[in-house]
Amino acid sequence: MDDAKAPHRGADPTEDRRQALLAFLNAGLPSPASTATMVTALADARRAVAAHQPRGLPLDDWLTGQIRLRGIRENAAVLAMLELPERRHQTAETYRHDHPDRSAVLDRLLTILDSDSYRS
Repeated sequence: MDDAKAPHRGADPTEDRRQALLAFLNAGLPSPASTATMVTALADARRAVAAHQPRGLPLDDWLTGQIRLRGIRENAAVLAMLELPERRHQTAETYRHDHPDRSAVLDRLLTILDSDSYRS
């Protein structure tokens, strides 16, 4: 997705968040994923992150496995990791390194995640 297609901040924070999430989840895909596919992929990724945390399991190993798959599962896994404030910077920099063409979409998502209006 190029800079012209990246969502821009508007008057409605909920809509801004929704647009940023959709743009990020669809970044790099040959065609937009269905809503059901995006919801399922993100829910699966969030559940996996939540399951790893209390048991102290390494999230890096899980994320590496998801990144190898590319596509919607990769984006959903990265988004789930970006939602963890303590992992946001490292995850964002790795994603930016791997996908420099997606920097505008990533930056827009990070703005939303870092804002007070973000609620997952």
